[in-house]
Amino acid sequence: MIILIRHGETIWNREGRFQGRLNSPLTEKGRLQAKANAKKLKGIVSRDIKVFASPLGRAKETAYIICDELGIDRDKIIFDNRVIEFDYGIFEGKRKIDVMDTREFKDREANKWDYKIENGESYEIVSKRVKSFLDTIRDEDEVMVIAHEMVNRTIRGIYCNYSKAKTLTLKQPNDTIFTLSGGEERIL
Repeated sequence: MIILIRHGETIWNREGRFQGRLNSPLTEKGRLQAKANAKKLKGIVSRDIKVFASPLGRAKETAYIICDELGIDRDKIIFDNRVIEFDYGIFEGKRKIDVMDTREFKDREANKWDYKIENGESYEIVSKRVKSFLDTIRDEDEVMVIAHEMVNRTIRGIYCNYSKAKTLTLKQPNDTIFTLSGGEERIL
């Protein structure tokens, strides 16, 4: 089983900014979301669960909060660049509303899966690194992944064998945990 968690709310989430590889700290609400997610997992996960997290600050802080709440040693967290957030390139740090009228944004929206943002990534690129990650954990019984909405969307799409179009529609609020098992996803 894979337990898929998104980092808690950040300041930039609240401001409607593209974060990508840049970081924005968790808000107090984000820290509370991480604690609430840990409470959902109490009695469900063992202390021996294999924990992977994105190395970006917002995911790292969320992972620390969850592990602390569950009594899992922080040193057991494996920070893996394959679950780092989608690289938004020239959009990073900018408010979404400020770039919606640009040619780059419109071109990306027209072909969201294959379009590579200037100095950034496409979903196709992200899917290749996510496939590599999923191949690595294939034989694990119990895995927790603390990452980001775009990466988690891609993990869910590949794991559940969703179409590219469906994968692009997937959402994950900061306070929602998905479990992946037997080729299906469920909300915990």
